[in-house]
Parts: sequence; structure tokens; C-alpha cells
Amino acid sequence: MPYRDDQTRTRKYSLAVIADNVRAKFAALLPLMQDLQESRQAEIVQFETAIRNILDDFGTVGVNRVPYLNYGRALYGHMGHQSGIALRKAATAEKAKWVSLGLDATVLDQITTAVIGAAVY
Repeated sequence: MPYRDDQTRTRKYSLAVIADNVRAKFAALLPLMQDLQESRQAEIVQFETAIRNILDDFGTVGVNRVPYLNYGRALYGHMGHQSGIALRKAATAEKAKWVSLGLDATVLDQITTAVIGAAVY
């Protein structure tokens, strides 16, 4: 037997999604959400600029840059969930995936150092 019956669940759901409550919460959080988004976008621009500089050093041009940028973005995504050794292990797995897709391991190592500040295992 479930903890709550279907009628209780339906009533609680209908109370949770009162439009005025949702609007008020969103309006109250909007300035904070915008500030956080601006700071995240600034971080993304910073590490993508570092990646582009690395690619310039290696002479990677045109559409060949996209996979390397995607690798850096994947590492940045892992930074939101892991840190320390777990992050380095996730970076190692990411690097293995992208090397199997044909990317240069040396370039990926430099991108990893630029994005997470440490080398892969």
C-alpha cells in the first residue's frame, strides 16, 4: 500500500503549482539567477579563450577546433559535480573517449590542465 493515495498526491500537486506562488518565487529568485548565470558565462568565456589559445599554438583551425572545445566544455561540466581525484579520473575517462574519436592526446592534456588546473592520471 502506498504511503499516500492518489487523491492526496493530486491535492498536494495542485497546491504546489499555484500559479501565483510560482510567479512570486520566480520573481524573487530572478536577480540571483541572472547574477549566477553572468558569472558562469564569464568562466566559460575564460576557459574557452584559454582553449583557443592552445589550439592556436598547435595550429588547429576551422571546424577542427569544435571537438576540442566540446572536450573542454565536458570537463567544465564535470567540475560542477566532482573535484580532486574524482575530477581527475573523470577527466581521464573523457580524454580516453576523445582520443578514441581521433583527437590529439597532447592537445587534450594541455586543455585539461588549462580547464581543471591538473593533469589527468
